[in-house]
Amino acid sequence: MGKQLISRLVAGVLIAALSGAACANPVHLHIAKMTQTKRQAALGEMVKQAGIKCIGIKRAIYQGSDEGGTALWSARCVDGRLFAVEITSDADGTARVVRCKSPKRGAGNCKFKGRF
Repeated sequence: MGKQLISRLVAGVLIAALSGAACANPVHLHIAKMTQTKRQAALGEMVKQAGIKCIGIKRAIYQGSDEGGTALWSARCVDGRLFAVEITSDADGTARVVRCKSPKRGAGNCKFKGRF
């Protein structure tokens, strides 16, 4: 009975590990491995593709992922505007860019951790 329990636990761990790998976000993982300069350029391109004029990104910070594998990044333009960039876990890495209200004005709608 003990060996069967151990076998089931090992099988459960393997299934969980494999399902986690299947839900990986390839575009996010690629961006995460970039240098900071390349990461800023990649997120800047996503902001530009969303139709937002931004001279360049001066800070890009990974904020975490949700249960579905969508990754959240904070991206601050050189002019100070702050954006949330959500990268879905699909093969295309579909991105959604949302402008954050300034937390300094007490109306922050993006809850980021740390310095952004």
